[in-house]
Amino acid sequence: MAKWNISPVDSYSYEPLRKQVYNVLREAIVNGEFMPDEKITEMEIAEHLNVSRTPVREAFRMLELEELITIIPQQGVFVSGIKSRKEIDDIFRVRMVLEGLAAYLAALNINEEQRKKLKKYADQIEQCILDNDLKGCVKIDIAFHSIIKEASGNKWLERFLDSLFVQSTRFRMKSLSQEGRMVNALNEHRRLGEAITHGDADLAREYMEEHIRQAWKSILIVFEAEHPEE
Repeated sequence: MAKWNISPVDSYSYEPLRKQVYNVLREAIVNGEFMPDEKITEMEIAEHLNVSRTPVREAFRMLELEELITIIPQQGVFVSGIKSRKEIDDIFRVRMVLEGLAAYLAALNINEEQRKKLKKYADQIEQCILDNDLKGCVKIDIAFHSIIKEASGNKWLERFLDSLFVQSTRFRMKSLSQEGRMVNALNEHRRLGEAITHGDADLAREYMEEHIRQAWKSILIVFEAEHPEE
C-alpha cells in the first residue's frame, strides 16, 4: 500500500468514481509520483484506491486519450515517456510562446493574493533544494506556474497551457536532477516572480521565455544522454 503516495478518492463526492480515479492518476503522473515508462496495473491501482477495477479501466482510457499512458495489448499499461527529440521540440516551442504570453498578462492582471503565493512558492522551492526534495520541487514548480496561468485571466490560454504543461512535466524529474539545475530554476523563478509582481509585463515575458528555454535545453541533455542514437 505504501508503493505510491497518491491521493485517495473521496467516498462522499458526487463526482463519478471514474472521474475521481482519473483525477488522482493524472495528478500522480503530473507530480512525478509515476515515472515515465513505469508499468501500472488495474489491480494494483484498484487495491491502492480501494475501488473496483471498472472505474480504473475507464480512467485508463481517459488518460490514454491525453497520451499520458500507453496501453499495449498483451503487455500492459505504461506511463508515457519521451518518444523523440521532435516531440520535445514541438512541445517547448509552443510552450515558450504561450507561457511568455501568460507571464505578460499575469503582470498586468495579478492580484495581491496571487503575488503572495508566487513569493511563497519561490521560498518553498528554496527549502526543497536545501532538503534535496526533488519531488517537492516538481510539485511546487507546478503550483508556481499554475498561479501565473490563473493570473493571466485568460481561460483559453489556461486550458491550452494545462495540456502542454502536463506533457512536459513527464520529463521534469530527470531534468531537475541534473547538477545545478534546481538552483538555476530557483533563480529563474525568483526574477520571474518579481517581474510579474512589479507589473513589468515585457520583462515578465522575457524572463518566462528564457526560463522555458533553459528547461528545454536541460530536458534535451537528458534525452540525448539516454537516446544517443536519436
